[in-house]
Amino acid sequence: MTTNTGLEPLQPENVNPLMASLSEPSLPESISWLPNAPGWYWLLLLLFCFALYRVYLVIQKYLANTYRRAALVELEQLSLEAQSGDISSFQKLPQLLRRTALYAFPRTEVAPLTGTDWEKWLDDHCTNRQFSTEFSTLELSGVLAQLAYSSAATLTEEKRNAIMENVALWIKHHEVSHD
Repeated sequence: MTTNTGLEPLQPENVNPLMASLSEPSLPESISWLPNAPGWYWLLLLLFCFALYRVYLVIQKYLANTYRRAALVELEQLSLEAQSGDISSFQKLPQLLRRTALYAFPRTEVAPLTGTDWEKWLDDHCTNRQFSTEFSTLELSGVLAQLAYSSAATLTEEKRNAIMENVALWIKHHEVSHD
């Protein structure tokens, strides 16, 4: 009887005769991730079209709001000028608001508005800001008209900051049909 010392490999003659005729099983084919039914292709196409449409809407909204970003950049420049001591930069705020509104809304709706009517119109198109009511508590009814035609030197720092904040929030949050 021969003993296997572990140094020589197992040969078929050294193993069980019943196991000698067995062969190693083959691995199954990998499962495909592609769907087999055509309905899944239609669903994938529909999902792709929906995603493409959503990307289109995001791009359209981004392009439609270019005027907001430009107005906010100009407002930031005016804010920096005001911080450096140039009080006349506050006189440009009503112009900035008017140009922003004219870009977003029809000219026939915006152009004839002046004074408190203009401020009420601004309030109607932005739920976050109240030009006509918030500044009336500060004895500044018609503040935008006053800023356009008179010096802002009579305003306190707190009132100037409130006006600047209101203008910024109106530019960011006014409601337009393309939003």
